[in-house]
Amino acid sequence: MQLSDIASQLDGLTITGNPSHEVTQISSPENANASSLCVIWDKSALAEIPLDAAIITRPEDFPPGHDGLTCDNPRAILPQLIAIFTPQTPHPKGIHPSSHVSPSATIHPDAYIAPLAYVGDECVVGAGTVIEPQAVLLMRVRVGSNCLIHSGAVIGADGFGFERTPSGLVKIPQSGGVMIGNDVEIGANTTIDRGTMGDTVIGSGTKIDNLVQIGHNVKMGRNCIICSMSGIGGSTELGDNVTLSIQAGITDHAKIGDNVIIAGRSGVTHDIPANSVVSGFPARPHNEAKRALVLAADLPSLYKRIRILERKLEGMPE
Repeated sequence: MQLSDIASQLDGLTITGNPSHEVTQISSPENANASSLCVIWDKSALAEIPLDAAIITRPEDFPPGHDGLTCDNPRAILPQLIAIFTPQTPHPKGIHPSSHVSPSATIHPDAYIAPLAYVGDECVVGAGTVIEPQAVLLMRVRVGSNCLIHSGAVIGADGFGFERTPSGLVKIPQSGGVMIGNDVEIGANTTIDRGTMGDTVIGSGTKIDNLVQIGHNVKMGRNCIICSMSGIGGSTELGDNVTLSIQAGITDHAKIGDNVIIAGRSGVTHDIPANSVVSGFPARPHNEAKRALVLAADLPSLYKRIRILERKLEGMPE
């Protein structure tokens, strides 16, 4: 495919260099060769790319000597480019005979239930939604349209609810369900517990990575991003556009405002107001957490200096 062909298919691209330059694949910088097209949004990666490889980057970052394309936001155009070079095979529709679907479940004719998937009692699966092999929807899970539930996900298992009594721990029955909006993606081996009473809610447009745990009665807003190995305690509320980076954790019953970013490995133990960026444990404003880390690194030398001062005050030799 020539650069001119790509420019004609996608809006916002301007050709630089030879429009007849042939490319056959999208490549990362480290794997680039003469038939590659590399999408670069971090100009530091340009040094790795051979001169005969074509590139897409911002006009102000485009290096001399290359053929390629420019646009204002190279990263945003990447999904469209991959679709051109690697067309996706559409999922089939219907219910695979090796899956289990409860007679009380409602499956849209345009949905697909893959081999060995499980769909339990009173579940609803919307149009265009795909339940991949060995994914599990237990009782009263409602999934909207155009969702993707990856293999191994378990949605609607019991929430972790127990009451201490003189005779031991007594299990609290979990009678609620899970409600998932439209255009949601849930990664492999992620677990979302059903509500104790009422539903656990995942808002439309939200994307959840692999190996995430979401507790009972969590209410998650629209277009959230939840990265791998994160955990959200029961009855926590997340606003819209919240981002949890890898291995972040949130305690139960917290309220997280719109547009909050929680850095990787942070532990949130309290409410976080909208538009905040937090990190560390316990999570605090990111700049404050960075200052604390810098000071912590100086603690050994500070301790030594304090000991010297103490000895001087006591009249002891250093």
